[in-house]
Parts: sequence; structure tokens; C-alpha cells
Amino acid sequence: MAALRGEVILRTALTDDDILRMYNLMLGYFADVDRAQFEGDLREKTWVIQLRDFETGFIHGFTTLCLMEDVVQGLPVRAVFSGDTIIERPYWGSFALERTWIQFISAQVQAAPQCRWFWFLICKGYRTYSYLPVYFQRYYPSPLPTPSFEQTVLDTLAFSRFGARYDQQSGIIRSANDYRLLPGVGDITALVRLDPRIAFFEEKNPGWVDGDELACLVELHPDNYRPTTLRMLGHQGALC
Repeated sequence: MAALRGEVILRTALTDDDILRMYNLMLGYFADVDRAQFEGDLREKTWVIQLRDFETGFIHGFTTLCLMEDVVQGLPVRAVFSGDTIIERPYWGSFALERTWIQFISAQVQAAPQCRWFWFLICKGYRTYSYLPVYFQRYYPSPLPTPSFEQTVLDTLAFSRFGARYDQQSGIIRSANDYRLLPGVGDITALVRLDPRIAFFEEKNPGWVDGDELACLVELHPDNYRPTTLRMLGHQGALC
């Protein structure tokens, strides 16, 4: 497996070749990916983290990001929203995406310490959801009850982004025209289901196989970071 380097760029800096490569990556792991829908979603984002081969510069993965802002119970809230995310299977053992993402987000948090900061993401499959307990102490929904304030933040962000597609009672975002994971990419087998966190994800999002997405929230604060996250931040962990 070649080494990957993560790079944060403005979405407006993407070339036509970059966009085509990113679209083709999506086709390798998702069904019913519409080119126009993909590019429309991309235009709504501010940044893209690209994962490139150190030697060839070829893109082997990416994630898209934008910033959301609101006031919840009188407090200013900012959230980083993650859109389309994919890493080619041979590179699933790389930490380039996590390291680049964490360091970039830490800089955003440091720039506006007056806000409560969150990561707002939607999980089509268990692999994405499984990242949360690795890097964060608390994340929602989880087997533990979601605190009132965090639930309000999650509902506020989800309604703002998805409107009627968001089912507040279940926490699920549904769309008849959205894409879904291809068979073999994120199957929840009997063995995988032995992990109680994955079993919880399946319980909360039983329609994942049809493309349903679970709305999730994580507070971005050092008190919520696990040692793995702090190690990736290095000296930044004491500053954010």
C-alpha cells in the first residue's frame, strides 16, 4: 500500500479531472450515484480533503466539508458538516484522512473559541459510525441517552440541512433518490454484529441497506477527545 498524503483545498480549486476522479471513486462503492446530484452536493461544500499518492499524486480518497452556524438555547453553535466520503479499499488502513481532518478542524475551533463546536455527520453504513468511539469519548446517538442540549443541536442542524427528509423521532434521513452502499462494501454480518456498537447502529438505522442515513453529532472539545485524537493533534491538543 502506497503512502497517502492528505491535503485540504477549497472546493473552488478542484479541477475537472479532480471532480471526475472523485465521482468515479463513488461509483466503485455506491449504487445509483447520479453525476448531477453528486456535483450539486459538491457545490454546497466549502472544502475538500483529498488523499493523494505521495509519488504519483493520484487521488485515492476524499471527504467534503462545510460550516454550519446557528444559535441554540441562546448559545452560538458552529458545526462542521461532512458530506461525501470515500477511501479506496486498499487504503482502508491509512490514517491520512483522520489526521488531516482532525488537524484542520482543530484550527477552525481555535479560530472561534466563543462558540460551541460540533461535528455533524450522517452515516449510511456502520464503518463511518465506528470511527466515533475510536476518536471521541461521547458521540450521539449512542447506547447512552443523548443530553437535551446535544439533542436540540442535532435536531436543529438536521432540520436546517435536510428539512422534511429528517425524521426527528428516529433520527433518520431518508431520500428515495439517494445512493446506497454496494453489496460487499459495508455488509453487517453475524460476526460484525457481535460488536455492540455496530449492533446499536443497525438497530437505530435498520434501513441502511436502502440508503437511509443516521444523523450523528460529536462535540469538538479536548475533553471529548480520546488519546488517539490528541496524539494526531500533537501539541495542538492543548490549544484547541
